[in-house]
Amino acid sequence: MFWRKPLPTFTISTHFVVFSNNPLRNMATDVLSNKPLAVRTTSSTSTDGASFDIVKTYRDLLTSDPDMTMPVAAIESLIELLRVTPSSTAMETVEVVKTQKALLLDSAPNPLPLLAGADLFEQYLLRSLRGQTAESFDETKRHLLNNRQLFAARAKAARDNIAVIGSRYMSHRKIVLAAGGSRVVTKILVHAATTRTNTHFKVIYVMDGSPHCDASVSALRDAGLEVETISTSKVAYVLKDQKDINIVLVGSEVVMQNGGIISRMGTSQLALLTRFAGGSQKRFLVAAESHKIVRKTPLWHPQVLRVGVKQKDISKFDNVGVDPVGQEARDWVADRDEVDYTDPELIDGIVTEQGVKQPSQIWELVDYEK
Repeated sequence: MFWRKPLPTFTISTHFVVFSNNPLRNMATDVLSNKPLAVRTTSSTSTDGASFDIVKTYRDLLTSDPDMTMPVAAIESLIELLRVTPSSTAMETVEVVKTQKALLLDSAPNPLPLLAGADLFEQYLLRSLRGQTAESFDETKRHLLNNRQLFAARAKAARDNIAVIGSRYMSHRKIVLAAGGSRVVTKILVHAATTRTNTHFKVIYVMDGSPHCDASVSALRDAGLEVETISTSKVAYVLKDQKDINIVLVGSEVVMQNGGIISRMGTSQLALLTRFAGGSQKRFLVAAESHKIVRKTPLWHPQVLRVGVKQKDISKFDNVGVDPVGQEARDWVADRDEVDYTDPELIDGIVTEQGVKQPSQIWELVDYEK
């Protein structure tokens, strides 16, 4: 039902145009001027970036722009690092980026969204360094600094494209069950309500504790949609009772390369209920920008801890009757922000700016080349 002809393999050109005569020596090109980026190195004093607080920079970016995603904030933090790092050889710059990237990831109880963005930026930087031009490496840095807003702008454009694509799946006289407070899910539903005026559908919104749920429900009602809210305890009952529900729609923090997703705690439960309580007529869809794809795959279903997420592990009953305090509490994902892993077999389609993909097609969007 959700099959789409596969698009060309996703590469870093989602954010920058890349041309290549020799696959091992790519030359990056400015998307605005179509001129080659300068990547030859010059010698000067280098730094390890020790005086730069990348964690604070990242958090300030998220605070200043509520629409900015975590991967894009990670990218812009690394670009800011280049701004304050004196000109150096290319390899010294790469080492600084790697060091600061590790500090940024270590600061987050759930580093996966940051990893998705940081890996994307690092791949672009390494590819730029492989090109050969007569200019200095400083030109590459100036290009990144002058165009840093492109990342955020294109991330928002991706969300707009997803809204157009996802809105086509809203059916007349049907009901969408949504959850999680996802901004891209809200955008899909609002776009459908405001542009497809002959398609009248309703929304049941699961109030799962996300701080964004209230804002999402308000935005949907402002767009003229009929919205009913329910608690998480009513999901199974509603899925069985409401025969007109045909789509369950959620967002995601990251998409794993196997097509599974890491998202708000309860997403996996919702997918299971959609499959087994909702019946075959209901489809579980995920909306996510392609820059949220991370090159990791869980070894097996429950173990988000094995992919780097720091949250309570109740499997061994090590924390019975014990609440985290002090630094331990700060190092863990807060209860309201805990995540789970949804198996790709429970997902019927992933709505990206490149179309609706089957989970098995996500690997085609992953750029493996370093």
